Amino acid sequence: MPTKPQYEALDAQGYAYMREPRVIGELPIAARRPTLDAAITKVSDECGLTASKPLSFGLPVFEAFGLNRREARRHAHSKLLLTQGTDLSLEYAN
Repeated sequence: MPTKPQYEALDAQGYAYMREPRVIGELPIAARRPTLDAAITKVSDECGLTASKPLSFGLPVFEAFGLNRREARRHAHSKLLLTQGTDLSLEYAN
């Protein structure tokens, strides 16, 4: 069974420790695109929207659904839609 990648984070005192990644931006670069591709289905289901293009690492989630910022702010799932791809929780990729 493969081990999950580890991410070096800082605790409250500023000391480094290893933990599992929590957001896409904490994954190794090679794992980010497949994870974004896997996450689009759950994000679509949660928001009730159909993606018109793939999620992007450096853009807000709403871009994948062809929305503008104003439309995303008015949506019931605005917090998720306004999240940058890099900050998207890994829970959406499972």
